[in-house]
Formats: sequence, C-alpha cells, structure tokens
Amino acid sequence: MRVYVEVVFINNLVSDALLMYATLLLRRKKVGKLRLTVAALIGAAVGTAYPLLPEWAQILVRLALAPLMTLLFAGSHGIKDYITSLAVFCALTFALGGAVTGVNYLLGADIRGYLILGILSGAALAMLIGIKVMVRTRALAKRRVCTAKITVGGREIAAEALCDTGNALTDTVSGLPVMIVSERLAASVDGWHGREKTSNIQGFVELTTVSGTTSLPIVKVDDVCVGDRRCAAYAALAERNFDGYEVILQNTMF
Repeated sequence: MRVYVEVVFINNLVSDALLMYATLLLRRKKVGKLRLTVAALIGAAVGTAYPLLPEWAQILVRLALAPLMTLLFAGSHGIKDYITSLAVFCALTFALGGAVTGVNYLLGADIRGYLILGILSGAALAMLIGIKVMVRTRALAKRRVCTAKITVGGREIAAEALCDTGNALTDTVSGLPVMIVSERLAASVDGWHGREKTSNIQGFVELTTVSGTTSLPIVKVDDVCVGDRRCAAYAALAERNFDGYEVILQNTMF
C-alpha cells in the first residue's frame, strides 16, 4: 500500500508539473522554478489524499485547488491575467483527463492500477511536447527575417536578421538603437570577441526575457543597412547563437 501511495504521489507530481509548465508556455510567462515546484507539491499531496477525504473536503478541493495552484505557479498581473491562466490550466487538465480516459477505454486498463499512472504521465509529457512544437511553429510562422548589411571598421558584413517589433533597446547615452548579435557573428568580427572585446566595449544594456534580466556589453557599429533604411547603431553581444538568424534588429531599424 505504501509503495502504491508513493507511486501515485510521484505520478501526480510529474503530471501537475508538466501541466503547469505547459500553461506557462502557452501564456508565454516566465517559469518560476520555486513557485512551480511548491504548487506541484501541494497539488500532488492533495491529489494523493483526495480519495481518503470526506465528501465536504473533496468538494472544497474541487473548487479551490486549481485556483490556488494557478495563483502559486502563474502569479497574477490583474484579474484578467489570472482568470486567463486559470482557464488555460483547467482546459489542459480536462484535456489530459479526457485523453487518459480514452486510452484507458481502448486498452481496457484498470483505472486503479499502475498502468494508468504511467499512461497519465506519458499523456502529460506528450501534451507538453505537442504544445512546445505548436508554440515554436507559431513563432516561426510569425517572424520576419531579412538581410542586414552591417559595416564595422570599413568592413561590410551581410547577416540574416530578425525584425523584432518587441526589441526597443537603445543606448542611454546616445539614444541610438541597439541590435543583438549572436555569439557566432561576434566571433567573426575583429574586436568583438576574445581578449580584444574588453577594449571595444562602450557600455552595457539591460535585456529582459522570460528567463530573467541580463546585462549585455555593447559595441559601436559604423552603419547598418536594412533595405532602404540606413542608420548608425550599437550591437549588444549575446553569449549564445540564434535559430535561423544572426542578428535581432531593434524596432526602428526596419
């Protein structure tokens, strides 16, 4: 009996964590590991104890558990944001339950047995993978990539550039736009990588993403040409490469 309870708890923990992570992906929210872990632990503990609770307590769990977990793992930036996150989380939970019931019916598995626990975790994982593929496909379909001609020290470099309307980075001193360049492109430009980079850095810019806030060094660019638009700019040197492009343009550069 103890082994079965432990298996149920772990299964609930994994399934809840995957559902919450999928919700954050769909809502494009930052994944807070501590918040998600706490919410998953509470959900798994309550879910494991649920069959042993009196009827009134089970009703309370059905009414309050999902709203509480959503508040913990998704946070809230207003009632509308909270209700949207709660609706997505509940919809994914119901979808997962329906998928498990369907598989259970097709296989004739014992809903109380170990097999259904594995099916539940597997279905949650499959759902998460599907959501990640969908989010990635949607992002790729919406993005616009063009060719940018970057002049540095008299040398012109042609690079594939993402036209990112969300990039509003500017240099606080000069007011010039700041584009973000990949580590691979930076390595191909003299003075943008390695020991020479330190002497060419002219400041830093704060970049906020879903993963948090980071500070990137910036270097001066003589000229950037995108189509018929030409401007002076700074380049923020990222410490990673991008998928399908080398530069992320600031929204006034295209």
